[in-house]
Amino acid sequence: MKILRKAAIYTISRKTLGKAFNIACRSRLSKVFIRPYIRLYKVDRKEIRHPSSYKSLTDFFVRDIDPGLRPIAKGRSVVVSPVDGTIVDLGYAQENQIILAKNNSYCLSELLALPDVDCFRGGYYINIYLSPKNYHRIHMPITAKIIHHQYVPGQVFPVNKLGINTIKDLFAKNRRTCTIFETEEGSKFALIKVGALGVGKIISSFQAHEKITKGREIGRFEFGSTVILIFQKDLFKPAKYLAANQQIKMGQKIGSFLE
Repeated sequence: MKILRKAAIYTISRKTLGKAFNIACRSRLSKVFIRPYIRLYKVDRKEIRHPSSYKSLTDFFVRDIDPGLRPIAKGRSVVVSPVDGTIVDLGYAQENQIILAKNNSYCLSELLALPDVDCFRGGYYINIYLSPKNYHRIHMPITAKIIHHQYVPGQVFPVNKLGINTIKDLFAKNRRTCTIFETEEGSKFALIKVGALGVGKIISSFQAHEKITKGREIGRFEFGSTVILIFQKDLFKPAKYLAANQQIKMGQKIGSFLE
């Protein structure tokens, strides 16, 4: 059965199918699927700002939201969730390994596509899955400066439960962007945007070495996605209420850097 699931996932994840899907979803004809999409995925209608103005299904998917619905937790050292989503896994890295789903461990250097990951060994991590119903724009967790950014090419396997339970090392195989930030106090953290089935683009809205204030939009996904945060060892204290399978909103406090 697992072999059949794996074969099916490889088939639907082919790049040619992905390109066709993206073209279809950007077409003006796809606008007719917006209302069925809202009903199927139970999108919160109260958060849809411009119900009749979307030109395509993709346009609706990357919709903005009233800032008043996502207040940003205050505090200079407070770190907030960059996205809406569900916490899939969280914890502390064991040396060079982190567990991102059902005891499936990942090598930090492979995930970040960097040879030097010493500052993240033993650090805290959190894996957030964005479902089709979620708001898919990404915001800054805390004011910080970009010190490294790169795009890592790869596959487009689905990042839902079926995908992560079927494809070994999925997060290290999928296309992604890896960005390292440093706060004014010198604390570092990594933000990884993982693409998935149907993701035409992983868009980053910043310049190299730019200092970005907390809460500012820094990118977005076009269909299915995951965001992984990894914090420098011994410098981040997670909020006590965080737990796997918990729903979380952008702007909600997830912890604090130690001052």
